[in-house]
Amino acid sequence: MRKRIVIFLSFLVILMLACGLATNTGTGTTPQKKPGNIFANPTASPTIDPNPVSINDALGSLNSYQLTVMFKSTGPDPTQSSTITEVTQRSRDTDAAYTQFNMSIVKKGGGDPSNTDTSIYTIGNDQCSGSTDSWTWTSNTPTQKEMEDLIKNMIGMTPMIDNPTFVAQETVNDIPSNHFTFKVSGLGAKSGAVVNINQGDYWLAVDGQYIVRYTLILETSTAANSEVLHEEVSVDVNHINQPVDISFPKGCLDASKVTPTP
Repeated sequence: MRKRIVIFLSFLVILMLACGLATNTGTGTTPQKKPGNIFANPTASPTIDPNPVSINDALGSLNSYQLTVMFKSTGPDPTQSSTITEVTQRSRDTDAAYTQFNMSIVKKGGGDPSNTDTSIYTIGNDQCSGSTDSWTWTSNTPTQKEMEDLIKNMIGMTPMIDNPTFVAQETVNDIPSNHFTFKVSGLGAKSGAVVNINQGDYWLAVDGQYIVRYTLILETSTAANSEVLHEEVSVDVNHINQPVDISFPKGCLDASKVTPTP
């Protein structure tokens, strides 16, 4: 179970850190639902479609947005934890993206967390990544950029959802959305672990069928509570089609002057 969540998050991280999300060359219209979603026997109302479009298709159709992804894990020792947070802003009008990636790890035994912070700016064919005092500048040719976008557009992702049930229509992140709940099937079946928490929720935009918010909280323990594993995953899409200003910081501009153009 934990491996499936890590794989899902890793795909998101890899895609976004590899030059930002691909630019969709469409006109900003509502994304079309495509096959291949990993659902098992949806039980939602027959008039409410529980199947989201893939994250890549959905975000590629928006003019601008902010995407926040968080993955938090604690256990089996209660003193150890890891938290990964990624916030991406995207403007299709200016062909620009900004991603802030943070990873915080507390080792077994506790103590101060080990933090990793990385920023990535992508504007047109140029990209700059690094942190406050160290930046790396890369410039792609139009042909290289076109090929990278093509490859990324081939990959569509949908977070794990099992047997969703429709709850109600609600407004989330200022977007009219359909709310569904689900539970992960088979959790603890192989390990014999006790399932303490198994709760998934997601909201699909009424207009567009894309994920506006997704949360999954899982917790298992041994019978004697000697090991407790707690996992949380969340995805939030907001500031949809609102103006966003993305520009290279001074450190990036300085790095561009000493980096040869390919």
